[in-house]
Amino acid sequence: MILDCMVENPDRIFKASELAQSLPAISLSTIYRNLSRLEKAGVVQIVGAEENKELQYRYTGPGRCQAKMHLVCKECGKFFHLDGPALKMLQLSVQRVNGFELDQQQSVLLGRCAGCAGRPRRRIRSPRPRKQIFARRGKDL
Repeated sequence: MILDCMVENPDRIFKASELAQSLPAISLSTIYRNLSRLEKAGVVQIVGAEENKELQYRYTGPGRCQAKMHLVCKECGKFFHLDGPALKMLQLSVQRVNGFELDQQQSVLLGRCAGCAGRPRRRIRSPRPRKQIFARRGKDL
């Protein structure tokens, strides 16, 4: 069921919590165990973590993403293939400047897709420091 959900949405990045919401009959721990097994089998790839440190996964399938690097939208979670001349230029530039050879199948570049770049960014509210909260009430720490 987990793999079916990912196969049906091949251009999405998934978090285990999102899969758990889509598949309420399966526990979160079972989803994590299965994602780990699928990752070891090379069917699913870990593509990084969000700010809250929750891992993100994408379906790679057999032969699906060979010779491509990936661009991932941090807003909507879609991923895109980077291949052809753009990939070659990036690889040559990194190698020339840094002497570093990219593993393109394991490399993911994060940013905002064209659809999300036109929208205002989502603001994440950070908690105010305690002193500031008490100072507003007229008390000092």
